[in-house]
Amino acid sequence: MKIVQVQTQAEAGGAQRISDMVGEGLRARGHEVRTVFLYRKTDVYDSDPHADFILARPPKGPLEQVGAVLGLFLYLRRARPEAVLSYQHYGNIAGTLGARLCGARVIVANQSGAPQKRGLRGFLTGIDRLMGMAGLYQLNVVNSAWTEAQFDAFPLSYRKRLRRIDHGVPAPATVFDKAQARAAFGLPAEASIVLSSGRLSPSKNQVALVGALALVPNVHLAIAGTGPEREALVALAEKLKARDRLHLVGEVPPGRIYEFLAAGDAYAFSSLTETFGLAAVEAAIAGLPIVASDLAVLREVLTTHDGAAAAIFVQPDADGIAGGISEIFAKPALAQNLAAAGQKLGDQYAPAAMCAGYEALLLSDRFGTAAIPSITSSGPERLSV
Repeated sequence: MKIVQVQTQAEAGGAQRISDMVGEGLRARGHEVRTVFLYRKTDVYDSDPHADFILARPPKGPLEQVGAVLGLFLYLRRARPEAVLSYQHYGNIAGTLGARLCGARVIVANQSGAPQKRGLRGFLTGIDRLMGMAGLYQLNVVNSAWTEAQFDAFPLSYRKRLRRIDHGVPAPATVFDKAQARAAFGLPAEASIVLSSGRLSPSKNQVALVGALALVPNVHLAIAGTGPEREALVALAEKLKARDRLHLVGEVPPGRIYEFLAAGDAYAFSSLTETFGLAAVEAAIAGLPIVASDLAVLREVLTTHDGAAAAIFVQPDADGIAGGISEIFAKPALAQNLAAAGQKLGDQYAPAAMCAGYEALLLSDRFGTAAIPSITSSGPERLSV
């Protein structure tokens, strides 16, 4: 099958990592898969032979945004894919409309964010709601039980297209030496280091991590990621007299994320909202004890099937995170138990199972509103993998 995946921006993010794994897994199963980005944001995909860009840089203003969408439509008309998988708000909207215009037989959207009611995200949620109700895409993938539940109030015509496929998270293929990993990322050789990863943005709440750093002496914090909050984080660390213990290592490409994680003694995840928490699960699988925001979705994904938690769950503020970090370093047995639980998640979120779930959707003949089973009291039919 000829498949095109539509993403919004090319950068090292969670949604992009999922489309990487889906593309790789489907190609291994004999499908032809390319990923097209509306625009190139960083250089992380420049050497990817399966990636294309509509714009070489982020669009400036509405005219360039429209130009990116029109460029996508032309790209899809030339590619003539049999199936289109779309990701993120803009990717879902533009990808679905483009797929319709190019005559794709199978159109599958992915919900990488919970529905919103206010602002631009609320407007985009409204568009997605109408598209789902109208059947512009046949199926709509959610990545956790928590995310699926966020759509409970949506109309039946929308909910009957929902399918759950839990994210896949690859286990590290290489065992990295801690000392070498620290040297590779310019981190101190002998310090106690807490790691974090993710876009530097308000929703990821790294300001709480920097606040916690000031409350936990003799611990260093290394964050992988780029984003608009970088200068604010540096300024806060300087104000709190913790700048010498804050290490902003920049964007780490997916192929090096486990090398980065090998450099740490613990991992902190302060996000205010998630639908899965891919970065935290990667850290857990790497064997790091985790301090995580007390979010229902993180309790779900960071708990093994036998009920073992891979994280201490805390309030996502400086005091809560500092308390969790201090507890991990003060209690080696606790840290060991958290790490052991986290490593079990590698089997729980096997990428092969996720890719098999997507292939089952793409090859199914059950498309169109009438062919999709109705909601029952037990919820929509799902592919929980």
